[in-house]
Amino acid sequence: LKRRLRGRSAKTESKAGRTQGVVPGQVPAMRGLVLVLGVAAAANPVSKVVDLLREMKAKVAADGKEEEKVYNKYACWCEKTTERKVNSIDLGKTNIESLSNKILETKGKLETLDNEIGKLLSDIKETEAAQKEASQLREKENAAFQAEKGEMEEAVGALEKAIRLLSGAGTGKGDLMAVFASVVRVMPAARLSDKDTKTMESLLQNPTQLAQYSPQSATVQGILKDMYDTFAVNMENNMMDESSKQKLFEQFMDDKNEELSENRRVLTKKQGEHADATRILSMSIEAREDASEQLAADQKFFQDADKSCTDKANEWTERTRLRDEEMDGIDKAIEILDSEDARKLFTNAVATFVQVDSDTLAPVRAKALAVLTKKAKTTRSTALTSVISALKAGGHFDKIIESIDTMIQALNDEETQDRKDNDECIEKETKKKHKHEDLNYGIARLENKIEKLNDRKTKLEDQISNVQTETDEHVAMMEEAKADREAAHDRFVQAKADDTAAIALLQQATKALASYAKNNAFLQKAPEFKRSKDDAPDAKFSKKDSHKQANNGILAILAQITENLQREIAEGQQQEATDQAEYEKQRADDRQTHQTLKDTKSDLQAEVADTKADIGALEQDKGNTETERDSVVDVLKEIKPGCDWIRQNFDNRRFLRKQEVEGLMDAKAVLAGADLNGSFLQRK
Repeated sequence: LKRRLRGRSAKTESKAGRTQGVVPGQVPAMRGLVLVLGVAAAANPVSKVVDLLREMKAKVAADGKEEEKVYNKYACWCEKTTERKVNSIDLGKTNIESLSNKILETKGKLETLDNEIGKLLSDIKETEAAQKEASQLREKENAAFQAEKGEMEEAVGALEKAIRLLSGAGTGKGDLMAVFASVVRVMPAARLSDKDTKTMESLLQNPTQLAQYSPQSATVQGILKDMYDTFAVNMENNMMDESSKQKLFEQFMDDKNEELSENRRVLTKKQGEHADATRILSMSIEAREDASEQLAADQKFFQDADKSCTDKANEWTERTRLRDEEMDGIDKAIEILDSEDARKLFTNAVATFVQVDSDTLAPVRAKALAVLTKKAKTTRSTALTSVISALKAGGHFDKIIESIDTMIQALNDEETQDRKDNDECIEKETKKKHKHEDLNYGIARLENKIEKLNDRKTKLEDQISNVQTETDEHVAMMEEAKADREAAHDRFVQAKADDTAAIALLQQATKALASYAKNNAFLQKAPEFKRSKDDAPDAKFSKKDSHKQANNGILAILAQITENLQREIAEGQQQEATDQAEYEKQRADDRQTHQTLKDTKSDLQAEVADTKADIGALEQDKGNTETERDSVVDVLKEIKPGCDWIRQNFDNRRFLRKQEVEGLMDAKAVLAGADLNGSFLQRK
């Protein structure tokens, strides 16, 4: 397109001494020239005809210059606009390609993050399942241990009581039967030798025989002590094994909690990266859509502009060709009429003419009046009417010709002004209409962006609502865990206080019983023998230590109970410390999760605020654009009446003006033909 425009401009400039521009009506002007030549030939006004031809040539040249300015301005616009649109199209394609690559890259990143997040969620689920399974197994093992521990403690207590009872053989039959009933229950777990088993089975068939002689009691006591030691060792081993299992469980739970905490931290980070990548993807897709729309608009504009500029270049070429032909015709006519031979020829042809009176000029005046009257009827021109009046009044031809020249110049000036006004209207309206279209397109794009931002804001607000719900649930869970921990701690404190108070009471009771039996030796009851009926019955009272054996049994029970309570306190303290440590660790993880949720909510709120600010800025831009568009509409409305009048009347005014100029030039040619350089003397 640039080459076509520049080529045609260069072709035009190559016509030395000529300027461009074809004015409709110039071909008819040539016809007027033929008429002038005919009239001039009859009267031999050669010099006047040559002058008229030169004036016409100057007129054509002036029109050509004006039109060349118009075309050069249009060609410059075509060149700059198409170049700008080509650059814009290239930039748009580059941006679309860059955005497409970014979208593909972001989608790949999102897919990777989805896989990583899925893996983390799976690992967290597996870790929680492993913790749950380990906790259930530990609870079962601890329950089994507690049951076995209770049985062993019961066995140890029964054996200890049996040993203490047997240490004072001769105790009542009821006590022995109760003790050995307990021993029977624990014998299978004692794993006695065959000999001891037979001994115990023999005694169990008649436990009262233990009271008959002390050696048998000593033997049984040895067996019971072995059983006691076995149970004590087993119970200690079980406790050590349980403690080891508990430590392994706690270590396992600590490792899993650490692993869970790390996975959750990484998960939160990855989810944040996923949210950022999703936002970038959405913005990139939106930007690519906008760039694609702009590219399509630029391509369409370029195609339309290219066609319009090509058509205008073709039109300019045709008009230049016609103007060149016209200039060639004028140049040839001048060359023919103004040559040396032609001037001699016309001088000889008019040598025999003599001066005539005013009646001789009547045919010239009549012919000029006929030409002017015909044109005046067509154009209804006041200028032609004034010339007709001057001719009818017998005005001097030179003054009338001078008046005609003035009128022609005025009409030419009017033509130039009309063309200028028309061009200004076209240019102004075109610019304003293009501006109006651009502004409407800009408003539509702003509305589209505002709609997308509103959708984005709604999604962000939904995310904030979801995060807030999750935060509330998490806070409720933390409060519930805190309440459970405080309730458990209160139960521990109360249980410890109860156990401590019970131990104090037991210690007081033990002290009271021990103070009575202190420093009293054990006295074995003497065997009874048959006595005579004459012997008086025994009237002795019981001694102060007659209940010492029962006292010792009670003290042993109190000691066992005290020991159990103290062990319960120690285990409770250990369990409380473990529970508190686990709670503090879980509390720290919960706080981190809570802080992550708060940060996420804060980031989303900041993004909502930024989105609102963007919406506000776009709405302000839209308002400003609408105001600018309204001002453009106002300008179009303001110039519309005048431009409409110019458009509606331009061609008609031009046609009438052309007819008027042709009439004046024809009249001038007729009148000029009467003045043959003094050969004819015009009279008043």
